[in-house]
Amino acid sequence: MMKPRMTIFFPFLLFCTQIRQLHAVRGAPMIKKTHTLNQFTEEESDEERLDEENEDYEQEGLDKDSIFQQGETRDFLQFLRKIRYDHRQCPENASGGPVIVHVSVVVSNVRAVSEVTMDYSLELFYREQWRDPRLQYNKEKFKNKTEISLHESYSNFLWHPDTFVPNAIASKNPRKQSMTHRSLLRLDVQGHILYSRRLSLVVSCSMDLTLFPFDSQLCKLGIESYGYTADQVRYAWSKGSIQALELHRIRLPDFSVSEAYVTSHMERYATGDYSRLYVCFVFTRAAGFCFLQLIIPSTAVVITSWVSLWMENETSFQDMISIILTITFLLFSYNEVMPRVSYIKAMDVYLGVCFCIVFFSLIKLALVKYMRQRLRITRDTSIVAGMLPMLRLANGLSGQTMERLTTSAARNALQSASSPAQYTALQIDKNGTYVRPEKKKNTIEFTPRFMHRFHWITQMTFFFGFVIFCLFYFLVYPNIHSQVIDPHCDRSMAEWFADIQ
Repeated sequence: MMKPRMTIFFPFLLFCTQIRQLHAVRGAPMIKKTHTLNQFTEEESDEERLDEENEDYEQEGLDKDSIFQQGETRDFLQFLRKIRYDHRQCPENASGGPVIVHVSVVVSNVRAVSEVTMDYSLELFYREQWRDPRLQYNKEKFKNKTEISLHESYSNFLWHPDTFVPNAIASKNPRKQSMTHRSLLRLDVQGHILYSRRLSLVVSCSMDLTLFPFDSQLCKLGIESYGYTADQVRYAWSKGSIQALELHRIRLPDFSVSEAYVTSHMERYATGDYSRLYVCFVFTRAAGFCFLQLIIPSTAVVITSWVSLWMENETSFQDMISIILTITFLLFSYNEVMPRVSYIKAMDVYLGVCFCIVFFSLIKLALVKYMRQRLRITRDTSIVAGMLPMLRLANGLSGQTMERLTTSAARNALQSASSPAQYTALQIDKNGTYVRPEKKKNTIEFTPRFMHRFHWITQMTFFFGFVIFCLFYFLVYPNIHSQVIDPHCDRSMAEWFADIQ
């Protein structure tokens, strides 16, 4: 029984092995072909790119005559072939100077500013304009048009600066030719090229949170060329009819754009000097959220701790402990949503003072309870001492009887000291007279008047001290700290200020 099964199994296994080898042999030329195409793509010429586009359109069912041999597209492609245009060659001016790239930015939206990750995300329209003398054309060959609107795909066949944002963390641009992110390309008769793109960026911003939540953050957006030095390409902000910076209506939940301007600098690296432009934003924090979530609750906790001091009940200590736990919870919840910095923030100062006031209120409550117990003992001693002469006169006790009474009183005093009940032990001489204990020097006598005065003075000290601190904190404290000035965003060097809507 086993032999026939083995006879069938081995030919089947041999057949599967041959099929697997056949697939591997077919896959090898495909891998080699893909590798060759990748190398060829890096070195292909402009004409070969145009031929590939022709094939793409033919695959989509479009005829070459209907696309590339009609209107401006046909004329422009013939123009590029005629002048043998090389998009990899940087344009050269007649004076021999660098190519001047005029830049303008339109900020459409600032989505978020985060102090936790210290970055901000924005959406903008980025426009570049430069002159390429090689692209000057005769307008008679283009139906007397002084400006040609080209498809965005033609940016691959024209030279354009390799612009990048040095402080960008990420770009949220989707795939090419999407509905939300398109580009614009125009060419005029003098060879001026206008190239506009819609960008979505996440940009880093170094923030100083010393005055949080009364702080203002200065964030910048850098623009420069990655490979061309300042001798080849130089960036400059647009002037004249085209504004260098324009802001749409921007609304943020916790910030407001108080100021926006542009500057230009020269950055020096090991590979040379590069021209860089900066867009500077001043974000002023709206402290409403911090007031509602931190300042008002912590102030209410402080006031509650004062109210508990006036309450004559046995649960005052439990109430004060609950209040301390509440202010501690506020501290921890606040630190969870803030970045871990090594310096003290303004909100740390306010919450720390509130915690100290609540803690000192607990210490005061303990002192008041201690003084009340001492006052109760002194009051009981005075009552018993005042009753002894009256008892002696009423009963007419002799000296020996009083001596026995004195001894018995002393014995009862010792027993009362060791018993759990609260009794007062009195010192009585042989004649039955109460002997007042000698007062020690530099001791405080707890009287009802002293306790009332201490309670009133401390309560007023807490109240007026907290009021003065609040006035200092909200009016003076934000102005005694100076903000760190970024030399790249020096306001005195600004070339243009945008209108804030």
